[in-house]
Amino acid sequence: MTDTKEPDDNGKKIIPDEPLDIDGNGDTHGFDKAKFMANTSIFDEGDIGDAAYLILKGNVEIRKGVRTSSPQLLATLGKGDAFGEMALFDDGPRMAQALARTDVIAIRISRDEFVKRLDSIDPIMRTTVLYMVKRVRDMTSEFMRRKGMDWKEWRKDDRPPYIR
Repeated sequence: MTDTKEPDDNGKKIIPDEPLDIDGNGDTHGFDKAKFMANTSIFDEGDIGDAAYLILKGNVEIRKGVRTSSPQLLATLGKGDAFGEMALFDDGPRMAQALARTDVIAIRISRDEFVKRLDSIDPIMRTTVLYMVKRVRDMTSEFMRRKGMDWKEWRKDDRPPYIR
């Protein structure tokens, strides 16, 4: 996989060459720059979600069931890809492990900033997205149940998705 992102259908890149003036001190746009060394875990399946990430450089593997007899590689992500957002939508645990396969530089968006921005979108769109997240979690749970692993055991409760 290359470290570049193809333009979307409109001919525009998903993220521009210099997406934001990120300086890493947390006071620009509500984001931080995060760096991860190759072959290190960014977060593990079942962790509490405290941030989402947008990759600026490097590759990240998303892996499920790494502590089971049948681990699954779900995706290899590169520049312009986002990950870690699912746990921010509904306060559920991380659905998978994110592993830096190369040195990675990413934009980190905190839970507080994510929720603030989620609250600012149209309520109909927000509700639609939240139910899509719930559907993906449910489908993932069913898939993993059939594989002999149920990540829901890590959930504190079965509260509905985050809606204000």
